[in-house]
Amino acid sequence: MTLTRLQTGVGSLTFTAMCSDLVGDLRLGCAYQLRSGHTSTLLDADGAGSAPKGSPRPVITGKRDRHAQLSIDLRQCRQIERLIIFGYSPSATELSWGGALVVSTQGHAKIELPIDAAPSRGVCVFLSLYNVRGEFVLRSEMDAVSASVRDACLAYGFDRISWLDANTPVG
Repeated sequence: MTLTRLQTGVGSLTFTAMCSDLVGDLRLGCAYQLRSGHTSTLLDADGAGSAPKGSPRPVITGKRDRHAQLSIDLRQCRQIERLIIFGYSPSATELSWGGALVVSTQGHAKIELPIDAAPSRGVCVFLSLYNVRGEFVLRSEMDAVSASVRDACLAYGFDRISWLDANTPVG
């Protein structure tokens, strides 16, 4: 799906994991690459609520109330080259995938992507986003990677991220 220039440039683009507690210890994360070449992750479990880390104007923010959520500040959409949104368990417990990833625009347009994968302890890449000539192109992936966050990032070409361990990026 391609968002129009207006949908790509006004307000925020929000990703919400609408899942019941029966799914397990589900968290949202993303790997991103900015036009500057800076590449990293934003993980719900590491306590960092924004990316890039330490930025006075974060491009991506995360929060967790009842449901895990990531938002992109579309005033800064030109900075984003690409990203992936994924679900994982920081405690490495098995997740019984279910529910939906809901993508919402500022104009209240919504896309619901069913989360449907076999139960696993791995990571599920829900969607990818690419900036193509100023418009965001979203692609449903629903790719269950039975491995670590690092492996999921590498599978999608995010090979510039340095890792402390299989689930913790350096920066």
